[in-house]
Amino acid sequence: MSYLPISLNIEGKKIVIIGGGRVALQKVKNLISFTKNITVVSPEIKEGLYYFDITIIQSEYSSSYIKDAFMVYACTNDISVNNTISDDTDRLNILCNRTDRPDKSDFISSAVALDSKFRVAVNSTDRDKRSTIKLRNRIKGLLKKLELYRDKRNDNRGKVFLVGFGPGNPELMTIKADDLCHEADIIFYDDLLDCTSLDKYSAEKVYVGKRRGNHHKNQDEINEVLYLAARQNKMVVRLKGGDPLIFGRGSEEKMYLEERGIIAEIIPGITSAIAAASCSGIPLTHRGVSSSVAFGTAHGKSSYKLLESDTSVYYMGAKNILDVAKKYLDSGYPKDYPVAIVHNASMPDQEVIKTNISELLQDKFEIKSPIISIFGNTVNYKNIVTENRCKSCNKC
Repeated sequence: MSYLPISLNIEGKKIVIIGGGRVALQKVKNLISFTKNITVVSPEIKEGLYYFDITIIQSEYSSSYIKDAFMVYACTNDISVNNTISDDTDRLNILCNRTDRPDKSDFISSAVALDSKFRVAVNSTDRDKRSTIKLRNRIKGLLKKLELYRDKRNDNRGKVFLVGFGPGNPELMTIKADDLCHEADIIFYDDLLDCTSLDKYSAEKVYVGKRRGNHHKNQDEINEVLYLAARQNKMVVRLKGGDPLIFGRGSEEKMYLEERGIIAEIIPGITSAIAAASCSGIPLTHRGVSSSVAFGTAHGKSSYKLLESDTSVYYMGAKNILDVAKKYLDSGYPKDYPVAIVHNASMPDQEVIKTNISELLQDKFEIKSPIISIFGNTVNYKNIVTENRCKSCNKC
């Protein structure tokens, strides 16, 4: 069945519910916030119905009870009675809802989510009640957030939120980040892997990315546009890939703004190193294999160095990865020291190369940007753990 979703004004109009059991009680609960002109007719009345300020008639059904009704709910557990009610409402041109036969109903009851401003009704074309209620409850949560936004929106004007978007996959964006983007007046965003995910936000979007050899805005310009937007009493979100404080210059922007009297709040995000490791099944620490991890950048030849850690993770550096591998070899690391290269971590087109520094230096692989590279024995931790187990049992 296909029903037209509409909103009806039922204030002052008589609503009749035939039936006095659990279903009738639920109908009253759903209707009472919209009207008190409700009449329940049934020979047996569930006790809970008496708690409401409605008309209750303890009687068998008669068409006389519905002749001046605007809408009727047939909620009895007797099919023949419901058939009679349906016939009577057809004859009297009254809208009827049969709880036992939605396909014979003039209308159906929606799952409703509401707050002081919005009314959202959810219906299912295939009568999937569980999914309908699940969706309604999610909308309730969103409405609650929107109500909070309305209460605090003025408090956030003239303020800058330095927000971590995560590694690129919008599903890994935090709830807090998503909430703030919905609330924002303007969003300044970096080179996000999936910038189309910003389309759902109503805020003005301004690209301020900095790619190698193509800086759309330098850092001083970015600092200034954030400051000017906040001075215009806007609620500003500065959206950064990964986490704002890991190679994201979030601390620089925060200091610049606060020195000029602008409140800046940092919202953490999932950094690409964590995402690359998790999404490729490589632990950064593992008992008996690695007890420490360090993060570094391989972006420029003059900026990277070998990290003193069991597991070392390098951001960026697709063009310099061979130099990094050679530095490991020159520093005495074995040729078979494990390396993983993760391209587009967390994204549908993620690619993972598991190799070692010797094979990497043979230039066997096509290294695509952007990458996260992981150096350490945890890249092959399963082999090490299995080998150690075999040595301990002395049976292999």
